Amino acid sequence: MKGKIVGAICVVITFSCSEPEKESPVFSFEDLIVDTLVLEKDEGVANISQSLTYMDTDSGAYLFDFQNRQLLGWSFPEGKKVSEQFYMREGPDGVGDSPFKHVITKEGIFIIDAETKLMQANFEGEVISRWQLPGVPSERLYVNYTTVPNNPISKIGNELIIADVPFVLKEEIMDYQNWILRYNLDDQTSSHITFSFPEKLKEYYDDPNLGPYSHFFNPKSGKTIVSFPVLDSLLVISEENNQWVNASTDEKLEILKGRTEQQGEYTVFLPDHNSGRYVWVTFDPVQKVYLRQVITGLWPEAVRESKGPYKVKLIVLNEDFEKLGEVDMPENRNGFSTPVGFYYSIGNLGVEEKVGFVRLDFSKMK
Repeated sequence: MKGKIVGAICVVITFSCSEPEKESPVFSFEDLIVDTLVLEKDEGVANISQSLTYMDTDSGAYLFDFQNRQLLGWSFPEGKKVSEQFYMREGPDGVGDSPFKHVITKEGIFIIDAETKLMQANFEGEVISRWQLPGVPSERLYVNYTTVPNNPISKIGNELIIADVPFVLKEEIMDYQNWILRYNLDDQTSSHITFSFPEKLKEYYDDPNLGPYSHFFNPKSGKTIVSFPVLDSLLVISEENNQWVNASTDEKLEILKGRTEQQGEYTVFLPDHNSGRYVWVTFDPVQKVYLRQVITGLWPEAVRESKGPYKVKLIVLNEDFEKLGEVDMPENRNGFSTPVGFYYSIGNLGVEEKVGFVRLDFSKMK
């Protein structure tokens, strides 16, 4: 009996003395800044996107932005506006109105319009090629290549990798798997990067913030990284297998499902913007880190004018998906990679004519 009591005491001591799970280091956004990029913005430029395209050409390095049928170019790193080209909406050179789905390459701009119309435009405002993307089977209900952000098109050789993202998740499409299209521009054949929505997502039908996924295709590794708004883990898809890796914030997220409202013959989807959620994932090939942004909550109303509505963190992982730490971010924005590192948008610099981006040095976290 005495031996049993001693054993029990040892067990209690073992559990009570074990170390609590160690939290990740949290870094200041300002402490990671090593450079500021300033882009000119004149009266002919309504907005500059938060995520730009870097391109190295025979005449130098440039940043490009395409929105509202307007292609803009800036010298890099000087930030001088050097080019502007408008595109037609309709006609032989019409590119339509789709706001999100395009990719800028040295071969021109590839644009998706009207869900399945793919076109290639040159830098002089002319459409030089057109394709019809494949539709989807009846169990998918409808195809959505165009309207959900944080899902960039990738061009790898003669292939485009294009995400089909449901505006809201429905029970009818939970068994569907062909979510990411690989489209061959040469012979118009296609295949898919496949995965299923996890069972947990069944709790968030009809919510446009908590149902749709975001993704990034890493051309170096050939891996597709899929992020779901309500899941701490990332889905890593490779030719060999699919695996889940932890990429969570140390903060407890309060996930708040939205609601629907019937307005006549229409159903209106009303997400709860107070909800915590993971918003995007990307990879910086220079510093070899994966970046996953998360909204952790709302700021008190008294400070929202200066800080914006959301509390935001950036989760930083190395190439092996080991967590390096978290960064307290100023706002819910985005950024882009260049050969010298990752630039994050900080918006207008006090005046409308200058838009800023800061380069972040993640080596300070290693």
